[in-house]
Amino acid sequence: MVVLMGGRTSQGYALFQQLCVAAFLALRPHAPQLIATVQLMLGTGLPSFKGEATMRRLRDRFALGFSERQAADFMMAVVKNAHENVRSTFYDEFQRVSRSGFWNLCVACEC
Repeated sequence: MVVLMGGRTSQGYALFQQLCVAAFLALRPHAPQLIATVQLMLGTGLPSFKGEATMRRLRDRFALGFSERQAADFMMAVVKNAHENVRSTFYDEFQRVSRSGFWNLCVACEC
């Protein structure tokens, strides 16, 4: 995804980071309602909703004890961590290789 934006030092990636932070800051005032909505999902048995641990991580992710500046810095760190995360990097590479292999097959069979 970062490559499609022009790389880590591109204007496109800088805009992406700014928009992620802006969206995060816009959502924080609505955290109680979002948390309450997720709380309703705990009894569904869906694997993503695993009780109090899920709720604690969600509350922590909103960084409600932080100032707006601290919350913005927190979200920038989340974006950076996601980009540099080994799992994310591996998945991006998997997607690149998969697409490359698919297109090579299509060219070979004249799809």
